[in-house]
Amino acid sequence: MIDAVGRIGDYIQRTYGGDDLLSTFLENPNSNGKYKFVLIVVLKEIEGEYSFSRVEREEFKDFKIYLYKKGAPNGTDATPTSKVAGKLEKTFQNRFIKWFENYDSYDISIEDKDALKKMCRAIKGQAETILANLEEKFAQKKSDEYAIITVGIERDGEICYPGNLQVFKNILIRKGKDKYYLKKSQGESLGKEAACSVCKGTKDEVYGFAIPWTFHTFDKPGFIAGGFKVNESWKNTPVCFDCATRLEVGKKYIEENLDFGFYGFRYLLVPKLTLAGDKKEVLEEILDILGKKDQKRKIKINREVKNRITSDEEEVLEFVQDQKDFFSNSLIFYKKEQSSYRILLLIDGILPSRLRALFNAKGKVDERFIIYNDSIFSEAQKEKNHLEFNFGVLRRFFPSESKNRTFDKIFLEIVDKIFVGDQISYHLLIYFIMSKVKEAFIKGYPTNITTLNGFLLLHYIEELNLFKAKKAEMKDMNEQGNKVLRIEELDSLPLEQRIERFFEANKAFFNSDSKKATFLEGVLTQKLLNIQWMDKKATPFRNKLHGLNMNEALIKRLLPEIQNKLEEYQKNYYRDLESLIANHFVLAGLKWKEVDDELSFYFVLGMDMHKLFKHAKEEEQIIVGEA
Repeated sequence: MIDAVGRIGDYIQRTYGGDDLLSTFLENPNSNGKYKFVLIVVLKEIEGEYSFSRVEREEFKDFKIYLYKKGAPNGTDATPTSKVAGKLEKTFQNRFIKWFENYDSYDISIEDKDALKKMCRAIKGQAETILANLEEKFAQKKSDEYAIITVGIERDGEICYPGNLQVFKNILIRKGKDKYYLKKSQGESLGKEAACSVCKGTKDEVYGFAIPWTFHTFDKPGFIAGGFKVNESWKNTPVCFDCATRLEVGKKYIEENLDFGFYGFRYLLVPKLTLAGDKKEVLEEILDILGKKDQKRKIKINREVKNRITSDEEEVLEFVQDQKDFFSNSLIFYKKEQSSYRILLLIDGILPSRLRALFNAKGKVDERFIIYNDSIFSEAQKEKNHLEFNFGVLRRFFPSESKNRTFDKIFLEIVDKIFVGDQISYHLLIYFIMSKVKEAFIKGYPTNITTLNGFLLLHYIEELNLFKAKKAEMKDMNEQGNKVLRIEELDSLPLEQRIERFFEANKAFFNSDSKKATFLEGVLTQKLLNIQWMDKKATPFRNKLHGLNMNEALIKRLLPEIQNKLEEYQKNYYRDLESLIANHFVLAGLKWKEVDDELSFYFVLGMDMHKLFKHAKEEEQIIVGEA
């Protein structure tokens, strides 16, 4: 991945003139559009001597000529260009004059230090006059304008800005380089005459803090070559200055152009060529496809939302999957903490063909669930919910926070497994799905939205063949494939054939008589609850469901109780269904292999899919809370 960032940086430098190292370190003091007022302290130079000439004001020009780079809050900026924050006098004394007073500390030639010393003498000698002139000009700005202060050197009647003078550029480059090996809180990490881990060449200097978005830290011995010796830590990831600047440019481009949203997280997309050699035209094509600045991509992204698998309106993965495998992608999930990135997950080497597999699985599963969208949800629910897969379906069961717990870590772990094709625990998903379903059931909320989304998630993982515990069990089923149900097809069939058709369409999940019996008993239970609601505006039988904590003994015990209740209401239209349940009980035998959470899921799935198996004599029934 680091090599990919370097290649992007090199391409940007060569293509857009960024080979000037200054572009790596410069900041725009007027990035917010408010610093339009520039105060220039003009020093006149004659034969190497400097004297104060005047203060000029001008409208903000190209930010590069001012050579601005923010410094420490209690120190000076990288050059004598500063934003005027608060009182002008304070900025003038603590930022501007102090910068020149520090001339001897800069890593520059003796001649350059001597020039700065002379500038400092000229400024300090006329400090009161300069400040008075500055305040006079400063008073001319509008109330909603902000100002910067800088120096100008007048030669032969022309003013040279810091960006025109080599001495200031050398200082900025040197200060910019410091961050690659020097950290105030940790110390220095600098190697001499050593190989660079990026370009592999032997260089005069290599640095230990130049890798972007680092995953390691230098205050833990397990991550440091030589234990706690920070000055030896450069040996982990030595980077030369040229490569460090390329990485800096590449990092900046990626953060500004390839940053996307993902259900409470952000991720950076880093494309990497899989072809040998440095193919400039190939890299250009990749960045043209992916970069936000490409207006054509923005237009394409506005097409139907159903093609997305993430929450970002500028979904990029759909367009990556359309490409050939001439590049792979790294996904860097992070959280921004102040100005730094905390890396949460790196998914490396994702080819477009893998993304195609994810989108193809989504297409197949979405088509399968059309019937459930149309036939199970109430009209009110249809307005807010639509059964189609995206990673928001997974996030529903692994939220950022629930009951004072966060499930971010396990959510990202499953996302990682889906992208790379690692096996996922079926029983883990069942447990989390049922936790959410039971929570809704106990609170009296409708469960069908949660249950159907859980079934959708299971279908998606199964379509990708990622279930660990069920891989062998589902192998034969997967080869036949789950079929698509059509509502018009089901409506034309007798009940028994309708049920059999449903099981065939979901073979991977209904591969035992115990699951079939449990599901059908769930259907029957909901029909009883509907009758109770129509008759009493209450559903007392819910209390017998033990909060949906089902097991084999409870499921077998419930069948005769449901039958008795239906007879009491004189609305037992479901003897054919009861007969099928009893038959599957017999075939399932004793000691079912399914765990309780699994049985609970199939039971509530039957409850929430009861509309697929309507009886001709059923009245129009609505259970409380369904809307």
